Parts: sequence; structure tokens; C-alpha cells
Amino acid sequence: MKNFLFAALAFVILGPAIAQRKASPKQKTVIEKEINTPKDNEALQKETLLKQEAALHKIDQLIQSNETEQALALIQNELTKNPSSGLTIVLENKKSEILITLGKLTEAETLLLAVKQKDASEFLQAITLTNLGNLYLNKGRNDLALESLQSALTKFQNTGQSNTKEAAQCLANLALVYTYTGKYNQAKDNGLLALQIRQQLFGENSEETAASYNDLGLVYTSADPDKALEYYDKALPIYERLHGNTHPKIAIANTNSGIIYRQLELYGDAVNNFETALAIWKKIYPGGHPNEAFVLSNLGQTYVKMKNVKAAEEYFQKALTIYQAAYGAKHPEIASTLNQIGTLKLTEGKYDEAIQDFQKAIIANVNNFNNTNTEKNPAIVDFYNGYVLLYSLRLKAEALETRYGARSLKLKDLEYAMASLHSCDTLIDNIRHHSTDESDKIALGEQANEVYEDGVRIAQSMSEITVNSNYYRETAFYFAEKSKSAVLQEAIADANAKSFAGIPQALVEEEKRIKFSLTFLTQKLSQKPAAEEEKYLRESIFNLNREYNELIKKLENEFPNYYNLKYNQAAPTIAHLQKALDAKTAIVSFFISESHHRIYQFIITSKKFTIRNLTLPDQFDRLVKGFSNSLYYSNSNIFNDTGTQLSKILAPHLASGIEELIIIPSGKLGTLPFEALPYRRPKDNDFNSVYYLSSRYAISYEFSAGLIAQKSLEPAGSESSTIFLCAPVQFPEKDNLNDLPGTEQEVATIAGLFTAAATSVVKHDEANESRVKSNDLKNFSYLHFATHGVVDENDPEQSRIFLNTNNEEDGNLFAGEIYNLDLNAKLAVLSACQTGLGKLSKGEGVIGLSRALIYAGSQNLIVSFWSVADESTALLMTDFYKYHLQQKMSFRKALQQSKIKMMKEGNFSAPYYWAPFVLIGN
Repeated sequence: MKNFLFAALAFVILGPAIAQRKASPKQKTVIEKEINTPKDNEALQKETLLKQEAALHKIDQLIQSNETEQALALIQNELTKNPSSGLTIVLENKKSEILITLGKLTEAETLLLAVKQKDASEFLQAITLTNLGNLYLNKGRNDLALESLQSALTKFQNTGQSNTKEAAQCLANLALVYTYTGKYNQAKDNGLLALQIRQQLFGENSEETAASYNDLGLVYTSADPDKALEYYDKALPIYERLHGNTHPKIAIANTNSGIIYRQLELYGDAVNNFETALAIWKKIYPGGHPNEAFVLSNLGQTYVKMKNVKAAEEYFQKALTIYQAAYGAKHPEIASTLNQIGTLKLTEGKYDEAIQDFQKAIIANVNNFNNTNTEKNPAIVDFYNGYVLLYSLRLKAEALETRYGARSLKLKDLEYAMASLHSCDTLIDNIRHHSTDESDKIALGEQANEVYEDGVRIAQSMSEITVNSNYYRETAFYFAEKSKSAVLQEAIADANAKSFAGIPQALVEEEKRIKFSLTFLTQKLSQKPAAEEEKYLRESIFNLNREYNELIKKLENEFPNYYNLKYNQAAPTIAHLQKALDAKTAIVSFFISESHHRIYQFIITSKKFTIRNLTLPDQFDRLVKGFSNSLYYSNSNIFNDTGTQLSKILAPHLASGIEELIIIPSGKLGTLPFEALPYRRPKDNDFNSVYYLSSRYAISYEFSAGLIAQKSLEPAGSESSTIFLCAPVQFPEKDNLNDLPGTEQEVATIAGLFTAAATSVVKHDEANESRVKSNDLKNFSYLHFATHGVVDENDPEQSRIFLNTNNEEDGNLFAGEIYNLDLNAKLAVLSACQTGLGKLSKGEGVIGLSRALIYAGSQNLIVSFWSVADESTALLMTDFYKYHLQQKMSFRKALQQSKIKMMKEGNFSAPYYWAPFVLIGN
């Protein structure tokens, strides 16, 4: 909830983000170029220029000290002197900055739109667009703000002024836009670049540098409160030294610190900071100001946390009154405050009033929607803040569902709740499509998961109480699948769109070049370089990202088929999936609702679709962890206990004719080997006596039903095939890795199953990173890597496969580099340790090496959940290829039979040896 709330509750930062400018040599040169002075008298020209610069410097000093009325008077005085057109534009822009700070947004907009129409240099146009962007930020029009600021930044770059204070201000405002729209990575990139420019121009202890610290604190507030507080603590002493303790910047610093203290549950400290800020705003703006309303709203939120509902509601009402006086009827801050008021009423059981408040919030946040009928929702266009609108719609659905259960029992309430959730779904797609950073899209998925959880629960409930049960059961499945790997599916759709949309090869190659460069520079940045190199890398990455985004816009605009193929991807229906299944195969898709302690099984066969709605055990996470540990440490007692409990809720109930399963996991289930679950309760504590799920079914996994729909589910019998086998065997000393002598025989044996002409084996020094990155890898239908791997759960792109070094590469094939490979493999095998693990992300699943290989073009994967001795791995892999190639078994069947053989034979029968290897795909 807090992520939705904060996206639009940081208005207080906008005023201070306007840099309090000081003249610098670089900016003096720009001003001299822009202000035309008399040319016929050199002495007069110099005198006039000095007076103009002195006046501008005085105006800046007055703004910096918050003497806004005096600054406006001085600007007006200079304008009466019939200044040059360039100076007039500079002065009018400064006036607009003051008007925005004072909350006089209509007057500022009228002025700036007039200035925008004037004939001006590209540099002055950029300044005007920057201030327009800041104006739209304050009006809550993030879409218009982004458009103006991106245009301004392009003009700064075109004129060679991208390292000026004006350009830094543009970057700072862009950081705020991206923060408010949930694009935190892009916000960080813009904010850090603005900080670098300001530090270079003004020094560490300047007003401008403090403003950048403040902006970066805002960027990190949701994801990393400690990091945010660190930035705020850097800004505050600078402000105190420059302004004392009663300046607006001090109020802002106190407000932002208060927000962090509230997140850390230090409510007393939070209230103290907010009260200090409130006193400053009341003194400066006795007639009320949006910044005062922002503090009041935060006090309300803090008192909610302190369980003082009466005080909270009073603060919210005061904030609402001020916001409405400042903005009129529509602004995302008004919507956010109404959300808060409605939430309080919902907790008090005032359902009708709460629903009305949420409807008012929706109206306040959508430009052309004014329908007070709570049965109606707006079209998802022309809204101000998408995250706040998403929260309003979800709250409305929650209130309708709650009213149904607690009082009305009217089916209409649930139908209207479902309508609101469908609007949420459309809005989520809209927000995702307008985001260019994958990390930000994944973060959106975590928030969207709450919407999909509501959708699954309500739809499944409606399927049990209506005659139209099939529709609602399919709707429940739809919402469950929308929560899975949406970003990966969009990325694959994007790659496919580029192949089939008629895009010229030169543009495709240009996109690849930019992506390769971004991957390389990002990798260098992750190694924590020296300050100067870091600055260079950040600037280069920033410029490449802009270049990449412009290229994608060009493709979307000039090649309509690319846009349609990329975004118009319909979710698979039950009928579509059933048509693709044979009579012996079932899909079992899971969805976990942690907040309501439910686990859903969606079971699809060629003839039937059923849903199992089960109770999620209180200790579910411990059960999953305990089960995995019992396999890894071969502890049969713990295995019997945890495995029996998990089987009750995870093992599907299927007709006798089903022999193969495609499992779509949810949450932590993405790292659990279902094959090792006991199909029947074990009779004793001996692993050899267990009848495993793998003995009953051939099992594979998929990220989502959407990816199943993209593939053929026909048996994967192999005809003529080519294979690339890679085994470094020994590793560079720097990697501190054990040698894998068994892998040499592993790849040799597997190679013997293919014809010599269809086989490429690289070992020892030849198994290097350059060889793997070569373009000919796409010519192989099988890829087999017998090597070490490691997964970085904090930063998935740092996950890697270890290879050997050469003069060109360091031997670490990172996940970020795998994304850029061009593969066309039916199967890629990573017989390395832990290659199936990764960062667990709500709404996206496990993010690691497997995801990277799927994106790069491998249709199916075999990966491992933990490290296993290379001898047993070699046996399993050799048997797998024999079953597949010689007996024409599908990948699923071949892996099942190789595991069954290992269970029955030799020293490797315990699940420790065979359970970690899983097939992703068919």
C-alpha cells in the first residue's frame, strides 16, 4: 500500500527543486550570448551587460532568501526598461519560477505559454520548457511534464549546454517525474547526473548540490529508507548553514525526514519533524499553500499508524481544503487525500461514504471524467498520476467487496468490484508500456500483484455463487496469469516483433549495438570504479539510454506492425490452451494469496478445467525451505514431515490417463522441485521406499501460460540436430573455483551420441567467453554448458556462468550479457550449480540465468537448483540425451526416465542427486 501512496505524496519537493542559482563562468558566457546589448558603443555595451548581470544576480539572491515579493518587484522593474528579447525571456522565466513556488500555477502557465511562442534561441527555449515541465509537475500532469522536460533536454544537448546549471535543473525535474510515475531507476539516473553537474559547477556545499541530495532522497524513499535518510542528512546541514532554521528548505528537509521516520515506525520523531515544517509553512504562507497541505496529509498518515483515527481525519480534511483552494477540482494530490479519507471510512464500516470518496478521487485524477455514479469507471486515458489512480480503483473494488460481505450481499457489488479491477488491469498495462526500464517494470509487477490477487479471489468466489461459473473461473485464471512474468513476455514479444515487423536490418543492428554498449558499461559501473570513471560511465549510460529510447520511439512510430505485435498480446484462453494439449498432458498453474492465506490450483487438461482453492499453511515458507533442505542434506525424517504436508496442497488430483505435467509455479514454488514430492505418504524413513511425483508424472515448468501458448506442445522427438558442448574443466585462479574433471568425460560421451559433423566441443582454454559470444552459437539446436554458475539474488544481472579467459574477455558470462546473445536452440542445458535460482520477484517469478536464456532464444532449458557432484551429473545428463535421441522421447519424458533410472541404480538414488535438475519448457 505504501508504494501506491507515496507516488503522489511528495509534492513538497517541487518547490525546492528549483535551483537557487549563482553565476558561474560557464553560465556568464551563455547569458552574454543570449542578451543583446548595444553594439555601436563598446563602453555602453559593457556597462549595460554588467547592470543586467547584477540585476539577475540580485534576483537570484532574493529568490534564494525567499524574498519573493522583492524579487518580483525587481523583475518587473527590469522589464519596464525595454530590455532585449533575450533578457525579457530570461526575466519572464524567473518570474514563472517564483509564481510556481507561490502556488500561482494558472498565472505561471499563462506567462510560460506566452513566452514559449516568442522567437528565441534553442537554449532559451530549453529553459522555458524546463519551467513548463516544473509547472506541469506541480499541476500533477506528469505526462505533460515529461514531454516538456525531454524536449528541453534534447535542446540543451543540441546547443552543447548539457553540463550547465539549467540542464541540471531539467535533469532534476525529470528525476521527480520518473519518481512520481514509479520509474525509480530512470529517476536515479537523472538525479545522479544532475548531482554530478551541480557538484562540478557549484561545489559540495552549495544550494544546488543540497537540492540534488534532497531529490535523490525522494527517489530512494520507497525502496531504501536508510539510503534516503543518508541523502536527506547530507542536504539538511547545507540548508541550515545557508538559511538558518526557518527557511522553506528547512521545512522541506524536515518533511522528507519525517516521512522516513514514519516508515521506520519512529512516529514521535516523524510528528516532531512534520510539526516543525508546518510551523515554517504557516509563517511564510499564512493564507495556506500546497506545501502546508502536504505536511498536514503526512501528519494524517502518521496518526493513522498511531491508531488515532480522529486526529488523522482532521489533518486529511485540512489538507483537502487547502489543496482544493490551490488547485480547484482536479489534481492527484486531491485524489490521494480523498483516498486516505475513504480508507478511514472503510475501516469504520462507512462503506457507502468510502466508495463515494474513492469515486471523487478517481474524478480528481482523470481530466475528462466527472461521473459521480459509483457504478462507473473512466476510460484509462488522460489521467494525471497512474499510480494514484490505480490505488483509487483498487480501493473502490475493496470497498465494494467488503460492503458485499459485511452488509449488502448484492451480487452487483461484486460485479462492480470486478469492473474496477479490470480497469486496474488496463491501467497496469498502460503504465508498463510507457516504462522503458526493466527494473521499474518489475517493481510495478510487485504492486500489480495485489490487484491480481483481489481479482483471483473475487472471481473465484463469484464462480461459486453464480450460474455463469465458467466465465468467472476463466476470469480467475486470467488474473492469476497476468501476475506471472509479464515483463519477460513483453520482452519476448518485443524481440519477436522486431523480427516480423519489416524493420530494416540496419536499425536492428543499431539497437543491438546500443544494448551491447549498455550492458558493457553497466557491468563496469557495477564494479565500483573510481569517482572520475564512475562519472564518465554514468554520463555514457545516461546518453545511451536516451539514444535507445529514441530509437524505440522511432520504431513504434514508423513501423505500426512492430507496435501492434509488441503490445497487442492477448492472454491465452482456457480453450486455446486446451486445444494445444494432448490427452496425456495437464497444465497445473499455481497462485498464492499470502494476504488471505489461500493457494489456488488451476488444472487444465484437453477436456476439463478445474480450480482447487486451498488453505495456505501458516508456516508455508518454512515448509518449502525445510523440504528443499531435506533433499539437499538427505534428511529423510524432515523430508517425510514436510513432503507429506506439501503434497496435500501441491500434488494435483488428476485423472488416471494423465502422464505429463506442465507446472506454472507461484512465488517460492519457483525454486521447489515438485518431482521429489512424495506421491504417496512414505511408509518409513528410507528414501528408497518413496514413490515420488516424478515416478508418476513426467514434469516440466513454465514461467506463464502465455509462454506455453507461444510454443508448440508437440512431442519434441529429435531428427537431425547440432550440438555445442562447452566444458572449461579448469578455472582461472582468480575465480577460486574447484576443477570439474568429470565434465570432460560428460561432454565427450554426449558428443558421441551425435554425428561428428553436427558436434562442436570446446574444452579447457577453448571454452572461453569469446567463443560463447560468437555469432555461430545460433546455428546449434542444442547447447550444453558443463561448468560452474552463480546466482546473485540481489542483482540478477550479476548472475553468471564461469568460462575461461582470453585476451578479450574475463571469463564471466553475466546474465546481462546472455540477454544479448542470439540463440535459436531447442534446448540449452546448464549442468552447473544453482543455475535455476535467482531473485524472487512478486509478479515476475524467479529472475536469473534461466530467464536470460529464454529471452535470448532458447525454447527449453535444463537447470539446477543446487550443486551436485560432477560424476552423478554426468551420468544423469548422458542418460537424458540417450533417452531423447535414441528412444525419441520428449525432453520431459527423457528427463523423467533418467531420474527414475538413477533412483533405481547405484549410489545416486537419493533425491539430492537427481531432484535439482528441472526442465523449463516442454
